[in-house]
Amino acid sequence: MKPIIPITGLALCSLSAFAQQQQPNFLIIQCDHLTQRVVGAYGETKDVTPTIDRVASQGVVFANAYVGCPLSQPSRAALWTGLMPHQTNVRSNTGKEVNKPIPESVPTLGSLFAAAGYDAVHFGKTHDMGALRGFKHKEPVPQPFEDPEFPVNNDSFLDVGTCQDVVGYLNNPPEAPFICIADFQNPHNICGYIGANVGPHTDKPISGQLPQLPANFEVADWNEIPIPVQYICCNHRRMAQASEWSEENYRHYIAAFQHYTRMVDKQIAQVLDALYSTPAGQNTIVVIMADHGDGMGSHRMVTKQVSFYEEVTNVPFIFAGPGIRNVKRPVDQFLTHPTLDLLPTLCELAEIDVPNDKPGISIAPFLKGRKQKTTHPYVASEWHTEYEEIITPGRMIRGPRYKYTHYLEGDGEELYDLKKDPGERTNLAHNPSYAKVLEEHRQMLDDYIWRTNDDYRSLEVDADKCWREHAPGYPNHRGSGSAWKPMQHR
Repeated sequence: MKPIIPITGLALCSLSAFAQQQQPNFLIIQCDHLTQRVVGAYGETKDVTPTIDRVASQGVVFANAYVGCPLSQPSRAALWTGLMPHQTNVRSNTGKEVNKPIPESVPTLGSLFAAAGYDAVHFGKTHDMGALRGFKHKEPVPQPFEDPEFPVNNDSFLDVGTCQDVVGYLNNPPEAPFICIADFQNPHNICGYIGANVGPHTDKPISGQLPQLPANFEVADWNEIPIPVQYICCNHRRMAQASEWSEENYRHYIAAFQHYTRMVDKQIAQVLDALYSTPAGQNTIVVIMADHGDGMGSHRMVTKQVSFYEEVTNVPFIFAGPGIRNVKRPVDQFLTHPTLDLLPTLCELAEIDVPNDKPGISIAPFLKGRKQKTTHPYVASEWHTEYEEIITPGRMIRGPRYKYTHYLEGDGEELYDLKKDPGERTNLAHNPSYAKVLEEHRQMLDDYIWRTNDDYRSLEVDADKCWREHAPGYPNHRGSGSAWKPMQHR
């Protein structure tokens, strides 16, 4: 078993007999909005995430890892329960007046590990609607500071407190095995960056060269994509605020996103240094992941909302530590579903029984260097609404090669060949040559709905026509207004 090399670069000694006799510890590091595009281990962006990349270089990096919903609260409630959003019935970011807390009868990751004798602790962002039950939570204390280049807000301030709390815990770990979640806000501060740069503006110079726009920045044909995606600018205040941006504004946005990611990567380095400062670190499996991604300028998108594009649904999913194999390149031979698969995988690694009602697949066999006999024929993601102002339910099915999406509003469909068109620029849903492929993926969606008892077909659309009046596409939106009502959700 090979321990991860600490950030200081000093290799750990071999496992002590004491560490070998214990069940493994687990350190789960989650970042809000972290997308594969900015993580060097995935090959596109360099020198932004050296800490994450170092962990990845000694473990397994999954290339096709899809979240159950590209929105924070539904994704997190699903993740910690190992169930999909329609099964938890947590479908938006709204509080208890709409989303009911996870029932006590539902086993969670925390409750299973706590019952097995683990010290289950959680630090940082929650937004889970009770799905973190079983974990002892420490609320971070924000530590305000100023940044010379980019605006910082409570997202970044809270991460300082979260980092301090996790470091304090790992510097003096318990004798019992532990499962510790370090739940960081960043790079979520990118949302505040948009709020500070509404509409057309002249960007301030930044140190270094501006990053380039992604290859899929422009939308080939706005009329070829579903109505809810055409009008994200009317659904979502951040997209409305960015709708009139110039290409240079978008490049500054990407630079800001990289900046907030560098900030959290440095905090992850502090966490790992604390982990490896004691013998417990030699027996700890590290998982790095995200609740969802960020558009990062692809399809002219900022943050995330309604769409199921790769940048927002396909997230980093990295394992490393004792007993975990080392694979030199991102694993792309099968699909993974962190929302469903994390719970059974960690349970198998810890030799904890998994409840029968959990639909995920354990990838522990592959992580340990054995053959992965069971894989997903497809994975799914769901969308309902962000804050109930506009409700446009949708579903995504990601098969071995193609991605299919369907929205109830306008009966909208997308079909992308991710092998030939990884940037999802050419919608094949209306191409007669792909009629058979389209029908196959429609059947996959029907299978998903039937197999999981999904109420998708019975859901209702609620989208006022006043938010569908301008020509399709974000550049046609004028002003910063959208259906989002800020006073209602402060």
